[in-house]
Amino acid sequence: MNVRTKYILLILGISAFGLSIYNKYNAYNETSFNPGELEYAKVFFGIGILCVGLYYFNKNWRNLMTKIMIGAFGICLVLNLYLIAQIYESEQIQNRLSEYHELDCEKITNRFKADLKNKEIKYFSGGLVGSGNLSKNVKKYGIENFELGCQVYDNLECYNNLVRNYLKDEKNININELYE
Repeated sequence: MNVRTKYILLILGISAFGLSIYNKYNAYNETSFNPGELEYAKVFFGIGILCVGLYYFNKNWRNLMTKIMIGAFGICLVLNLYLIAQIYESEQIQNRLSEYHELDCEKITNRFKADLKNKEIKYFSGGLVGSGNLSKNVKKYGIENFELGCQVYDNLECYNNLVRNYLKDEKNININELYE
């Protein structure tokens, strides 16, 4: 194995290992989900480490093991970079939700006016009934839907009422029609 290949493997291996550790703790702490991609990344990292051992075990396999190591560490790195993007997106959604969650009904009315002016209207669907096609349907009107699951918050309902009134007055649409 030439020096350049050794450096490529070293960089890929260290990067993949470091990002796996980062994603493990960040995914569990920040987003509270256990992504399948992280499990696959661990498997590919393990394959890469196994190939490192096999590389020194049999001289006839060195060329093949080098290629497998580069592939395994590369796939592990790509999966971890994908997870970083997912975790970042999830954190951004949480940050936007926390901005609205902390406002009372009076302040949220002012926030709705600002969102309307900036064309950044949001809708916070929640409760026992599923949202169906709501996310897709409100997007047609420039509205971003946040699905909150079973949670219903009074201040977010104030915002939702403003959105409902806006849709009814400006677009002649009843929000219930958009759930279908």
